Amino acid sequence: MDVTTEARGEAVIHRVSGRIDTGTSTEAEKALTAELRQGGRVAIDMTAVPYVSSAGLRVVLMAAKLAKANRGAMSLFGLQPMVRDVFAMSGFDRMVTIAEDEAAALAALR
Repeated sequence: MDVTTEARGEAVIHRVSGRIDTGTSTEAEKALTAELRQGGRVAIDMTAVPYVSSAGLRVVLMAAKLAKANRGAMSLFGLQPMVRDVFAMSGFDRMVTIAEDEAAALAALR
């Protein structure tokens, strides 16, 4: 798993590639939550994520809780069909903002 970060106005986009699973969840947590601990606005690009395990879902849930607790905002976009199914089956699609594309994800952060 790899995460690249870019600033986009007052928001940050984390572009994730690779699996988010037990082996990568600690690294993912560190990379995806730093700005949220400071109340930042974060969009997470999941376009290149083919698989998310329960450990990966925990990372996303923790990030969402940090965003709320610190008055920040978080959105996800670009979920592949299999990953979207995992979010739907687990109910995470009702707990986090999932946008269709980057523009919609950034708009959701306002």
